[in-house]
Amino acid sequence: SSLVKKDNGKGASADEDGKKREKEDVIVQYIVIRKDLTKKPLRWSWGSVISNACHASIAAIARGSDDPDVKEYTSPENPQQMHTVTLAASSEEELKSIAKLLEDEEIPHHLWVEEPEKIPTCLAVRPMRRKLVQPHLRQLKLFR
Repeated sequence: SSLVKKDNGKGASADEDGKKREKEDVIVQYIVIRKDLTKKPLRWSWGSVISNACHASIAAIARGSDDPDVKEYTSPENPQQMHTVTLAASSEEELKSIAKLLEDEEIPHHLWVEEPEKIPTCLAVRPMRRKLVQPHLRQLKLFR
């Protein structure tokens, strides 16, 4: 038998619609890192920046450990199903602005502040459905 794709009336097949819904419904953890940390005048090492992102990620997961999406995301039965998107903030001001936006939208996250210097370095959103978070972070570029 052959696979028949049905048109949904909008020019896309039912199969394509299903893949789009699946992508929107996937659990993702977004991490936003300050891009300026590794440049002059700060010149942080990549190791320090990565460590801070790890701290923020773990803190966001720990704070939401009872949430069903976090439990699914961290399930020991399928550790390869984790999806993480790492985005760039250009400065401390932009990172704080993103944190404020997420707070205003009641999206759980953790802003990592390096101590004792009190420098906000990154934030991590609690793992949740992509469709709930992605619209608020759409303006950010991937961290490269």
